[in-house]
Order: sequence, then structure tokens, then C-alpha cells
Amino acid sequence: LVFLPLASGDFSFELIARLDGRETSITLPVRVPEPYKPPTGDTLVIVPGYRLPARNGGLMVGDWAEFSFRGTPGNYAYVELSSDSSLTMLPEGDPSPQPYWGQALFGGGDIPDSLLVRGVYSGTWLARRHNIAVATDIKFHLCRHPLTTLERQSPDFDDDYESCDCVSDRLAAELSIGDDRLFVVGELSDSVQTIRTGPRKGYLLIFQPQGVKFRITGYYHNYLRAQLAAGQEVWIPDSSIRLLPPGSRLPSGEVVLIRTHADEDATTVTFSVGAKLPFRVEENPAQKQVVLDVYDCTSNIDWIRYDTSDELIKMIRWSQPQVGVMRLTIDLSQALWGYDCSYEGNQFNLRLAPAPKLYRDLRNLRIVIDPGHSPDPGAVGPTGYAEKDANLAIALELADILRKRHAQVMLTRNDDSPVGIYERPEMAYRYQADIFISVHNNALPDGVNPFANNGSSTYYYHPHSKALAESVQSKLVASLGLGDYGLYHANFAVARPTGYLAILVESAFMMIPEQEYLLQQPRFQKKVAKAIAAGVLDFVRQERRTRSN
Repeated sequence: LVFLPLASGDFSFELIARLDGRETSITLPVRVPEPYKPPTGDTLVIVPGYRLPARNGGLMVGDWAEFSFRGTPGNYAYVELSSDSSLTMLPEGDPSPQPYWGQALFGGGDIPDSLLVRGVYSGTWLARRHNIAVATDIKFHLCRHPLTTLERQSPDFDDDYESCDCVSDRLAAELSIGDDRLFVVGELSDSVQTIRTGPRKGYLLIFQPQGVKFRITGYYHNYLRAQLAAGQEVWIPDSSIRLLPPGSRLPSGEVVLIRTHADEDATTVTFSVGAKLPFRVEENPAQKQVVLDVYDCTSNIDWIRYDTSDELIKMIRWSQPQVGVMRLTIDLSQALWGYDCSYEGNQFNLRLAPAPKLYRDLRNLRIVIDPGHSPDPGAVGPTGYAEKDANLAIALELADILRKRHAQVMLTRNDDSPVGIYERPEMAYRYQADIFISVHNNALPDGVNPFANNGSSTYYYHPHSKALAESVQSKLVASLGLGDYGLYHANFAVARPTGYLAILVESAFMMIPEQEYLLQQPRFQKKVAKAIAAGVLDFVRQERRTRSN
């Protein structure tokens, strides 16, 4: 494996192999993209392709809109909207990093100064009642000198604009601006939906069920903006929500009484809301605490009835941290093993699962092992060895070891059969899994040095899975000797379910020849499996000790 400090542009690799006087070669054309470079010189340029908004959007009166573009550094920028008589200045920001997530996450984290972007002009604009319009055109201006008047209707504006040596560019995108007294109600049409912090941004609410209603207050391209509570907004793909007829009742509800119900496996907190409303669960393992927020909801709680046979919940406290947010703080006798939320009609159910009964071995535990990939090959090593094959070999060894420890084991695949990414968690739920382990092997994105950045790594998503991930990572590092490449919180689909402990393991690197060779050896495959199993066993024994104290 060779890692070369390549320059940007087009070039070719000539690969030559010689053996016993014979020779063969192949030429590989390669193109390394140019990093963004701001315009230089005396020419004023508004760069296409780096402008916000990039798509059509909708605002309400009182919303702030963000505008931004890249251009020649060291000048003066403005945005003009057809529904406003005044231009708005867009100050030039400090140099900012280009997207370089591979190096930031998987490398040393340093962003070279040469990759900092200059000439980024951005600012905000407030939509007022006189700006209401079905479609508002947007135009950017870049000027050599500052404008002395920003009033488009001023008789001096044209002369001022001309003297300041300005260039302009109209966006293809438009904004619609509506009256803040109007509203639209949307209802989730998908069975399970993820709600985001922005269009194509991070996850905020996960596993929101079909029928949950939101107040829709805007849109951007194919995402709708919804209000959770005052000052809290989320974004939903328009393909996952249907708009209800005008005049539909705004989502709202209240909670009067709460009950708990214990069974052999879990304790369920139930209450009637009066509507299917959005919610969010936050775990605090250190405090043995769960916090549930229900939005568009008012606390009117006079009664909480506890199931006296329950040993998990110590106390439930309610509060109203702000208008439209009902909060339950649930103190537990032990840290959670998993949880699930659901609606039955308008009744909300929060199922809290403690650890199953634990022994010194793994009996009583239902463990799902997921050999990553297939039908896709995953990462491919230098000799063509596919990650899916390495994953399966390790998973089969792991299943054998765990069964000898008396665990009840299921694999999401036993061969090359194709298994969809979302099918795998569904299989784990049907099996009533206690633990889910997804087996993988790693590679790196372009631009990250594999000699300086490699080793074993483990990933989790929910706090209740972190201790298991730590235990497995510790055993992988100690046993394999490939180096510690870190413990990660990562938003993987197979780690996202809440009802059990879920981790994803990257034991070695497919792209490093020596490690690809190891991964093809049955002895090393078994070594990886033994390390994962040892991490699971250590975690279980530690949990058993903690709960017995």
C-alpha cells in the first residue's frame, strides 16, 4: 500500500508487475478535484453554485432568512428581494474550512490553511408583514465600494450603484412569504419517521409513528418546517407527511393521569394525550434517569399511579419547562437496557426495559449477529477480497463461541443472501434481541493517511449501548494488536433502534494489505470473534456485579 501526497488535477498511475523475467503493466487515469479557490485580481465575481438559498423556500412573517454567496474577497455585498424596498448588507465572514470530514473525523483533525475559504458573504433578513408575497425574487450584489444608500427607490440609488463598481446576479430560487396568522397541519404518513434539525441535517426525533401531527410553518425544497414549541423547529421530508385540509385542528393535547404497568420483561409508562403528538426521549445513564418530552402538550397531572410490583421505576416527576412542552423525568433503580415508544390510539406507551437476568456466562441472552453488507461487497481489499466475506467468516465464528457460552444466537445472514439495511433491525426485534452486534471491517476515504490512521474501532448510537461498546473495543485492541482507532457515537441504521443494546465493530482494515491477508486467515477470523465475545462477556459480568451491589 502506498500513500502519496498528490496534487490536484489529472494524471496517471503506471503499475508494473515483474516476475521471473515476465512483465505486465496497466495505466490508471486519476483525477484529484481542485479545492475551492476564491476569485483573485481586479475582477468582481459572484461564484455560481455556492449560494443560499439554493432552492425555493417558504417563510412566515417574523422568520429570519439566511443569505450567503461566495465572491471576490475584500469587497461589499448586498442582497435585494423584490418584495422589499431596501437592500440588506451581507458582511464578509472570517475564513472558514471547506468540507473535509474524512480528515476531521478519521484523521488528525487538522484543516490546512490552504483549504480555508475566503470571500464568503452572508447575513440574515427579517420577513415583515409588508413583504408578504407568493414569490419573491432574490438578487445578490457585489461592490468595490460601500453603497451610501440601500433604498432601491431612492433617486440617488442608480448613480450610487454605478459609482461603486457593482456586479449583480439573480438566483434561480424564490421565496414565498406568508402571513404568520395562517397555519397548515401535517400528519406523518410513514410508519416510522425521523425528524431533522434542518433540511438533510442531523436527527432530532427518531421513530416518530404514523399519524403524529405537526404545525407546518415553512418549507425549503422538498422539506417542510414544523414547529414543536416556541423557539423549537424541525424539518420533515415532504414525502413522509401529508398536509391536512385548511382549518384542521392544530395538534395539541394534555395529560391528566399517568400509570405504570410492570410485566416480566419491562415496565410501561402509559398516559392518554388526546392526540398523536411528537416526542423525544433522552437517557442519562449516570443518573439512572430518562426524560420524556411531549410537544404541543400541556401538563394537567393530578394523579400518578405506580404498579407496586415494579422494581425499576423509583419516581416520576412532571414539569412544564415551556409552553407546549410536557416533560416527565423518570428516576430508575438501575440503568436502562433499552426502551420503546408507541401510540395505541391516543394513548402513549413508553416501555422501559431493565437488564435481563444475567449469569456468569451468557445464558438467557438473545444475541443477534449481523455480518455487514451483502449484496454489496463493502470495502474491497488490494487482492479483491470483499469485506462481506470477511464479515461473514468472523460472524460465523462469533456465533459458535457465543453458543458455547449458552447464548441464544441468530444471524441476519448465514451466507451471501441479500439482506436490506433496515431488514436487519427488524429481524432483531422479531427475535426479541437483548444484544445486536454488527460485524464490519474498515476502509478510509480519500485524503486520510492509512499508515497514520488505522486500528480497531467500535460504534454505538444510544447511551445505553455505550458501556458494551467500550468493553468490546477494549478487548479488540488488547487481543488484535492493530491499534486503537477509537470509540465512536455514530448514526448507523443498524445501531439506531432503541429496544436493545446495539453496537457495530470494525476490527481491521480491508485496504491495508497485511490486514487484508490476516482477515483471510481462519485463525485471525477466530481471534477477532474471540475478542468480541470476550468484550460481551466482560460487560455482562460487570453489569451483574453492578446490579448485585
